[in-house]
Amino acid sequence: MVLALFCSAQGALAQSAFPALPDDKPLSGIPDSADIRIRLWTSLISARPASVMAMKPKTETNPWGSWRLSMDRGQDAFYLSIIPARQPLPAANTGTSPSPYIAPVPATSGNTPVSYAQYTQGTWIIKRSSSTGDFLQVKIFLRSDPGTFARIYPFGERSRMDIVAYGGVLYREVIVPLSFEDSLRSPLSRIIRLTSDVVDWSLFSPDPALHAETRSLAASIRTWLPGLRYGDDGALDADGRPVYIASLLPQGPLPGLNCSGFVKWIADGILHPLTGSWLSVAAIKERMTDWRGSSFTERFEETHDPFFGLDWSRALAKEAWQVMYPGRNEDSPLAHDVSDPPFALIVNDSSPVNGGSSYRSFTDNFDDAGIEMSGLKATLFMLASREPGRFYLAQFNAQDPQPPSLRRYFHIAALFPYFDTDGIFKVAVFESAEETSLDRILGSRLYEYVKLVRMPASARFEPPLLGPPAEATAAEIQATTGRP
Repeated sequence: MVLALFCSAQGALAQSAFPALPDDKPLSGIPDSADIRIRLWTSLISARPASVMAMKPKTETNPWGSWRLSMDRGQDAFYLSIIPARQPLPAANTGTSPSPYIAPVPATSGNTPVSYAQYTQGTWIIKRSSSTGDFLQVKIFLRSDPGTFARIYPFGERSRMDIVAYGGVLYREVIVPLSFEDSLRSPLSRIIRLTSDVVDWSLFSPDPALHAETRSLAASIRTWLPGLRYGDDGALDADGRPVYIASLLPQGPLPGLNCSGFVKWIADGILHPLTGSWLSVAAIKERMTDWRGSSFTERFEETHDPFFGLDWSRALAKEAWQVMYPGRNEDSPLAHDVSDPPFALIVNDSSPVNGGSSYRSFTDNFDDAGIEMSGLKATLFMLASREPGRFYLAQFNAQDPQPPSLRRYFHIAALFPYFDTDGIFKVAVFESAEETSLDRILGSRLYEYVKLVRMPASARFEPPLLGPPAEATAAEIQATTGRP
């Protein structure tokens, strides 16, 4: 089984230096600094560059609370940040080395201490040319996460706007029927109202309650993980018997699950409460040659099995949706693919102040490959916002450097995008009988593209048990694992 070559997961990478922060509001209720921007327009916002660049950090207040004004210099531009206050971050969020973009301010005269994160929801960062003082753009954070913002820039007598989420440019050059200076003096609510026919602003106002079932299923899977182990080419059959996927023969004295067997185990746990049975390995692994590939790849079906992961995941999805929604008549195994192109441009996330300005083209969502890995987080964010209550089987693929240079599916993982009870976007990642992270997936050099297949979530989860057969002796287990 070729798929098993890359099925084992590796350790997670370090978390981002710019962690998402809790307690965001719907866009209709975020703090707004329009009155401050109007009040300081002449003395600061549009003042001479030398005057602005000499400014020391200071605070202003309005009915929303206090705001921190700070200045950052770039190579050819300077940035004026207007940042709403938030309560101090818990130690668990800041860690031992807080982000340089989070400024704690101690309490004075009995006041509650606050902090100012430079990417707090409602922050405006105004960029101007160092040499001419011309306005270049304003960056508005839509959520307290450096990867989610609107960028507005001058466009003659009007303005244009881009919307970016986790590297994906979701909307490009949306016309704002205001001059750029009027945009800078406007509340965000006015800009939203003027562009609501084009931009789906609801993406940035998720309801965490709608993700309770997804969170519950991920938590259930997590509690069962200690009873699992990795096993090359391993899965549990319809009778709960550990078998090898390729041959259907029984596994040895200490069985395990590979990445394919593990996502089947998840599907079994969802469906068993409804059917009272497990899925058949033989049925799930049948090739879907009528639904993918070409005359070129057909000759390598037996020798290389290039589409195993894709066929496997589509078969699991078809079974799951038929059982949980029997009234839906969907004969095609492609019915549950995530097939729409998510966006046309991608940008590399960087620092909250000046990151995210250099765009490049993002490829299409290919039928037999999916999307580029760089767009995975942005795609999952959009899916979580628009389709709560689902998770996704992700099939990772790349072109084999060895002749005949086929594109092959090397790995499968289950991805659970959701918003937690604090409103923070997260993705739980389960692969090869363990929980890892999206950082691990995105940091791997083994994958080029990823194909996503929808799966229905369920609060009930009753997976089959995995353990050594009763007849396995201590000597046999030691011979298999090298451990007593």
